[in-house]
Amino acid sequence: MPHFQTGEVPHGFAFEDDGTLIHHKHAVLLAVPRANQSGTWGDLWLLFGAAWGDVKLGVSFYDGTAWSGVQPWDVPDGGPRAGQKLPAGTEKIAIGRWRKSQNDRLDDNPVSWLIEYV
Repeated sequence: MPHFQTGEVPHGFAFEDDGTLIHHKHAVLLAVPRANQSGTWGDLWLLFGAAWGDVKLGVSFYDGTAWSGVQPWDVPDGGPRAGQKLPAGTEKIAIGRWRKSQNDRLDDNPVSWLIEYV
């Protein structure tokens, strides 16, 4: 049976345009049941949706041993949700807004996350 939860990405930039951390206070950490394990939960998907402007996010996964490193995700305003199936064993997900350039000031338009087990 599918399960899901949704929430918002905090306002403010967590990452510079080169991917370095500005401050973690602008990020959100999701603790989730381990991804893609046999049994109750099934495959874990992470999706994002944005409105009133395109958003770039930095996303990192923790598998119980190490973090994946921050990966850029582009979330379009005028397109479908952005998403992917997460790596097996994922148990934590860190998400923050990523500044596209030094002139990027769009740090507060709506962007939400969705985790879904199917």
